[in-house]
Amino acid sequence: MIEELRIKNFAIIDSLSIQLKEGFNVITGETGAGKSIIVDAIGVLLKEKISAADFVKHGKNEAIVEVVLGDVRISESDEDFVILKRVIPVNGKTKSYVNDSIYTSQGFVKVASQFINIHGQHEHTYLLRRENHIDFFDTITGLTEEVKNFTEIYEKVVKLREKVESLKNELIAKKQRKELIEFQLREIESAQLREGEEEELNEQRRILKNVLKLKELAEDAFSLLYDGKNSVHENLSKTLMVIKELLRFDSKAEEIKNLIESSLAQIDESIYSLRKLKDTYEPDPFTLEKIEERLTLINRLKSKYGSSVGEIIEYGKNIEKELSSISISEDEMKKLQEELVSLEAEMDKKAEEISMKRKKLAAKVETLVNEELKEVGFSNPRFEVKIREREIWPKGKDDLEFYFSANPGEPPKPLSKVASGGELSRLMLALKCVELKEAKKDIKSMTLIFDEIDSGVGGTVAENVGKRLRELARHHQVICVTHLPQIAAKAQHHLKVEKIIWDEKTTVKVELLNKAKRKEEIARMLSGRITESSLFHAEELLQG
Repeated sequence: MIEELRIKNFAIIDSLSIQLKEGFNVITGETGAGKSIIVDAIGVLLKEKISAADFVKHGKNEAIVEVVLGDVRISESDEDFVILKRVIPVNGKTKSYVNDSIYTSQGFVKVASQFINIHGQHEHTYLLRRENHIDFFDTITGLTEEVKNFTEIYEKVVKLREKVESLKNELIAKKQRKELIEFQLREIESAQLREGEEEELNEQRRILKNVLKLKELAEDAFSLLYDGKNSVHENLSKTLMVIKELLRFDSKAEEIKNLIESSLAQIDESIYSLRKLKDTYEPDPFTLEKIEERLTLINRLKSKYGSSVGEIIEYGKNIEKELSSISISEDEMKKLQEELVSLEAEMDKKAEEISMKRKKLAAKVETLVNEELKEVGFSNPRFEVKIREREIWPKGKDDLEFYFSANPGEPPKPLSKVASGGELSRLMLALKCVELKEAKKDIKSMTLIFDEIDSGVGGTVAENVGKRLRELARHHQVICVTHLPQIAAKAQHHLKVEKIIWDEKTTVKVELLNKAKRKEEIARMLSGRITESSLFHAEELLQG
């Protein structure tokens, strides 16, 4: 509940602190005193988008609205109170705080709306948002726990579907990887590569591509060495003969003779090798083509698996090890799929059961609400619960929305299309009263603010409205702005708002009335002025 409301530089308010009590609080005051400003101030706590021009007091840089909520917690670690604060600057973005922690506007409103509902012509009225209708309906009809159990099943299904999909993708990835490795291994193994092969092939290709030139060079070398006129072999042989003749006369030529004989032996060996070499230099286009094909294969494998034959061979060894480590078993997948099918069947069954109960209970809720609406001033109300089937979601298989018409001949429309603030406020009161009567154990205690609830009513209807607000206050903190003494007299705590003009400045004062002042305020509300007669009737209302 709201224990204290603090307002600063808001509309015509300079600074104001209002103490609020548990139970039924009523706010009264003359027309134009500023009662609605107080509701507007609380309202900014429930709006995501705020226009500073609408709220910041003229000449001030920012407005501040702060409420202290008692006996509530956001989490287990929090204190047993919550402070909600909104700072609205003339320039810049609105700042939102929960217990001094800064929140986004969306997050702040989500927290604030857990504790405060405003019922009137406000876009942030809880039941004007159709997404809240199904929760409200389930609370009234006692389906909350059943829907909660369904939601748990639904969330399990979602998680299990994600797990199945993840495992499915994992198995697909493993299979694809295995197929790729097997292909790569076949490709590498079928090539039968060996270390140094590429170098050998490149050398063979160079020789075959230049074979005619090589043959010509070999022939020239052979001619110079042996076969031509004045060849090396011929000249060296003649030289040896001359040295031998020299040796007959001088023994010192023996070493020279031995060297020439040794050289001549090496030349003979060279002649033999050169003859064999030059005979190999024959064009062989078939072999050259095979070498080109082999090198093309090696280059293709290098583009995939490594920069050399050695790296390709090493890559093949590594993926062979990886292949042996890949384990593909669909047993877990089948088990999860079977579990999912079973859980989906349970979810579908529960969704159908809840849907049937909702459809069955819709007529009862319509009757209860329409009866309550008559008690708060609607002569021919038509409240309807529209249930349509939709894709399964956390609440089941139903899309549920409240429709309403206050006028005979007018078809019911969605609540968001109902224009009158007073009608909306009384409609919300009727709905909350039905909720209180039908589902006490599932209701969360909140602060309920009713604005414009007395618009267009009086007499017995006003009396009934007051009684119902007081009844609601047994479970909720109720704050009501009213002009009607019949409603004000039912409150447990009475706040009077006055507009004060002093030194050409306007401000607002709020006073918690004692018993005597309260009787005077009720008397003023009855006749417009305080007289003995109006005081007498005020006493009657307060005692009634």
